[in-house]
Amino acid sequence: MRSLLLRKLSQPQTTRSIAPSIASFRPLPPPVRRLSSYDDDGYYSSEGPKTALVLGSSGALGRSVTHHLSKNLDMQVIGADLKELPQDNTLDAFIAMPMWERYSGVGDMTKALVSGMFDVMDDEVKIDAIICASGGWQGDPVVPTEDASEDEFIAGARAYGETIDNMMEMNLAPVLAAGYAANRFMDTEGLFVVIGATVALSPTPGMLGYGLSKVGVHHFIQTIGEISGKSVTTKSRRKTARKIRKDKEYLDTLSIVGILPTTIDTPSNRETMPGADFSEWTKPKDIAEEIGTWIQMPPLRPHSGSLVKVFPNKTGGASFNVVR
Repeated sequence: MRSLLLRKLSQPQTTRSIAPSIASFRPLPPPVRRLSSYDDDGYYSSEGPKTALVLGSSGALGRSVTHHLSKNLDMQVIGADLKELPQDNTLDAFIAMPMWERYSGVGDMTKALVSGMFDVMDDEVKIDAIICASGGWQGDPVVPTEDASEDEFIAGARAYGETIDNMMEMNLAPVLAAGYAANRFMDTEGLFVVIGATVALSPTPGMLGYGLSKVGVHHFIQTIGEISGKSVTTKSRRKTARKIRKDKEYLDTLSIVGILPTTIDTPSNRETMPGADFSEWTKPKDIAEEIGTWIQMPPLRPHSGSLVKVFPNKTGGASFNVVR
C-alpha cells in the first residue's frame, strides 16, 4: 500500500522566477493503491489511479496527452513545462521549470525537474508513466559566404552554435533530465515514452541541430532499453545489463519506447506551413490514445528500446510501426 499525490493544483501559475517555482497546491485525501499484477485480460489492476509525469504539458501534444490520461483514464497527472500553465489544464500538479537568460545545461534542467518533483510528491509516491512531449524545431541559420566580412562570419558562428544549443535544450535535455528522475520516482512495470522524429532516422540536411538532438533522443531510448529487463538483445548484452541495473529494480520491468512522427498536427505547425496537406499529419490525440493503451495494457507495449514510427492511416486514425 502507498499514498498517492498529496498536493492538488488550486489555481493557474501566472508568475515566473529564476528558480524552480511550483504552483499552489491543496492537500488530497490519502487514497491507497494495491500494487498488483495483471488481470485475466491483461489489464493492470489497481484500486486507485495511476500517476504520470508529462514534460511539455503546456504544448499542444502535452495538453492532449494530459487530457486523455486525466479525463479518459482517470490518472493523476503531474505536468512540467517552461510555458505558463494553460487555463484549460487537467493537471493534478504542475512544476514550472525555470527560465534561464541563456541556454541551460542538462545539470540545471535535471536539478530543476527533480527538485520540483520532490516538492509536489509525497515521499512514497511512484510514477507509472513518464511522457516526454516537449520539443521544437529550428532550421540551420544561413552561413555567411566566403567573401563576408570578419564581423559577419563571427556573427554567423554564434548563430550556428546557438541553433544547435537551442535544439539540444529543447529536444534532448528534458529527456535526459527525466531519465535521471526515473531512478528515484519510476515504479515497477513503468512506461517511459519519448517523442523522437522520423526524419532523424537518416541525414538531416538543412536542420543539423534538430537532427543531432533527435538522434541523441533515439540513442537514449535504445541505450536505456538495452539496460532494461524487457529488451530484445543478445545473451552477452543481457548479462552486462543485469549488472548495470542490479540496484535499480524499476529497470527490470521498464518499457521505454520512442514515438517517431513526421509532422504533428498542431496550431504552430499549421501556422508555419499553411499550404501543407494536414491530412498527412499525425493528430495529437492519436498519440495520446496509443500511450494510454500502453499504460493500460503492458503486454501490448513494443519491446523496450523500440523506435516506433507513427503516421496517419486511411481510417482517420494512426498506425504505429516498429522501425528499430
